[in-house]
Amino acid sequence: MLKRFIPVVALLAITTSSGNTAWAQGRADFSKPIEISADRDWFDVANKIAVFEDNVVIRQGSLTIAADHLEVTRRDDQSDSFIAQGNPALYNQLLDDGSPISAEAEIIRYDQDQQLLTLSGNVKVSQNNSVIQGNEIIYNFATQQLSASRGEKDRVTTIFLPKNKSDQSNEPTNR
Repeated sequence: MLKRFIPVVALLAITTSSGNTAWAQGRADFSKPIEISADRDWFDVANKIAVFEDNVVIRQGSLTIAADHLEVTRRDDQSDSFIAQGNPALYNQLLDDGSPISAEAEIIRYDQDQQLLTLSGNVKVSQNNSVIQGNEIIYNFATQQLSASRGEKDRVTTIFLPKNKSDQSNEPTNR
């Protein structure tokens, strides 16, 4: 069953502000409608809550999120809070330059009012030539800052891979 639920801001709206940070791209997606499909859904209109369960897929332009459970809450100030859970919940999007970004976490939370994206539990974010892993990664849309923290036993890991040798822009320039 496909339902359209169009809140003010999409789950994981990676930002509509200007800037060249990795997560500040993909802006064209956020002017498109949000489609949420799931095996089951229910709405508590009085409390402004929508719940989607089992095989949840969220699509908005090139942005796709797959999760086991999604809860969307509309606050009195009309801001929305989204919580996607999965084993893991998966996020994929094509950025403005056509390069993909992907993430996985047990919980993906977006708070529109605070402009915070929080990925929790076995988090892995991959983009181009880099990967960052940790127990929790928080991205602040307002400040365009990212912080990562470790779990009880693990450390945060960041890997920057060299550009592919076939990439012409990576060739040295002879003068």
